[in-house]
Amino acid sequence: MATTKTYDAIVVGTGAGGGTALKILCEAGLNVLALNSGPRTDPEKDYKLHRQSFDLKYRGFGDPTIHNGLAHRERYSVEETEYNEGPHLWEHDVAYSNAVGTNWYWKRCKGTGGKANFWGRSSCRYGDIDFKAASLDGFGEDWPVDYAEISPWFSKAEKYMGVASTIQNRPSNPDGDYLPPIPWRCFDHIMQKAGEKIGVPYLPDRCAQLTVAHNGHPACHYCGNCSQGCDVGSFFSPTWFTIPDAEKTQKLTLVTDALVHKVLVDETGKATGVAYVDRKAKREVEVFAKVIVLAASCVETAHIMLNSKSRHWPSGIANSSGQLGKNLCDHLYGTPGYGYLPQLLGQPPSPDNIADSTVAWLPRWQNLNGAHEEKFIRGYSMYMYGGCGDFPGHYRQIEGFGSSFKREVKRYYPAPISFLIQAPSLPSPANYIDIDPEKKDIFGIPQLRFHFQWGPNELMMWEHSKQVVIDLFKASGGEMWGAGSVPDRPGTSLHETGVCRFGSDPKTSVTNKWAQAWDVPNLYICDSSVFPNPTDKTTTMPIVAFAMRTCDNILANFKKGLHKRA
Repeated sequence: MATTKTYDAIVVGTGAGGGTALKILCEAGLNVLALNSGPRTDPEKDYKLHRQSFDLKYRGFGDPTIHNGLAHRERYSVEETEYNEGPHLWEHDVAYSNAVGTNWYWKRCKGTGGKANFWGRSSCRYGDIDFKAASLDGFGEDWPVDYAEISPWFSKAEKYMGVASTIQNRPSNPDGDYLPPIPWRCFDHIMQKAGEKIGVPYLPDRCAQLTVAHNGHPACHYCGNCSQGCDVGSFFSPTWFTIPDAEKTQKLTLVTDALVHKVLVDETGKATGVAYVDRKAKREVEVFAKVIVLAASCVETAHIMLNSKSRHWPSGIANSSGQLGKNLCDHLYGTPGYGYLPQLLGQPPSPDNIADSTVAWLPRWQNLNGAHEEKFIRGYSMYMYGGCGDFPGHYRQIEGFGSSFKREVKRYYPAPISFLIQAPSLPSPANYIDIDPEKKDIFGIPQLRFHFQWGPNELMMWEHSKQVVIDLFKASGGEMWGAGSVPDRPGTSLHETGVCRFGSDPKTSVTNKWAQAWDVPNLYICDSSVFPNPTDKTTTMPIVAFAMRTCDNILANFKKGLHKRA
């Protein structure tokens, strides 16, 4: 079915990038159609917060039958729990493929706001050490921007989202505009001293969690479980920020349960609209606009583009460079060490994890004075977790039974600590996505297929981090229980990048520096698929900043007459 109305812009996706695009374009007066693959997220109905896991029906482990009969039955760890579980918000209808030897973990939220409803909230600026890494170490491609150019949009994003931190004066981690930091926990003070002894920085993270009321949103009341959603809007999410702001303009038409699978083009190859499957009506719908913005969440954006084949674009729309789907990167996540601090044994319990966030981090300290100081190039960061949590998972480390076992579990309750590494992978010709030539999903759409292996550079970082954690435990007087034997599965971090990378040369990149397709001037991208590679920092705040910049350029192109209003 084809609709007759033409919009100024269609935005596919309502997450961090898509939600930002809606807000910017609607507030500028454009008539915008937003298409979201799943239903509207309703925190009051969809979240089960303000209760302990033992108060839930399945004691926090979730309904074991909830995914029966669905195409993708694996629960999405960390984000999908009994507090928000189920096929209502999470994508379990659409399957995907892994090539032989690949174990990619594609976690997808289809509710409005997407994964940005459940993100970790670390919000650091990228610097020239990231943008110009290729020039520094000779590997890969530089980003087509520098820090001076993007810095105003980082400030704009931080002021809108509300980011809590401190000024730190570090070369790998430019400072920004911050709310007061989240107070440290006892173990943070101990580990900071340990870091000073061995030359490893231990600092307040940049966290998009509101320590004070901000832009009409309330300060966090530290109820915990933030990674399962927030029901008061005290950290940045599209559900509480960008979507309501766009709706206030009355310029937004939001269509839910609309699974977009193709960009439509005219006889010249220019984008005219998109086709989507109406999940409820089980029919295909075509909609039209002057400008198309794809923000379907990195690999899904590339999936749509690869499936958008036509006479003009036989290998997918805007793919004259052959780079569409290539350069798949991710953050290597894993636990390089865990244990406890004996000096905290038996201390009174305190609400250490009530913020459930990255309160402290160890920003990149490797290769700052030279690209090849270490055996690996570039660098990684780590996050620190510990103290009293929702559930005393350290029970596994304690032997015994009965009342003495319970007393020991309680004695150790304030003392556990653990580390999480965040190491960027490098682009590799072996890591990419393509369309599975044989499999289709339940809607008849060709499935996405992943090809990915960790490379030697990120695996050297993984081994390096294990030794650093051993040294930190020794310097802090801590006792180690162990370390992860292997990194987490690729895809665990939710920080994939690269598959529609932007650049300065149309022969080696999909879009220009404004995230505007080289081949199709009215096709833009507002998610991390344009980032050529990950850094030691997370992606969400930069996605918001770059989306703001891209939308400012879209508006400028409307003013210049490159795009005509509908």
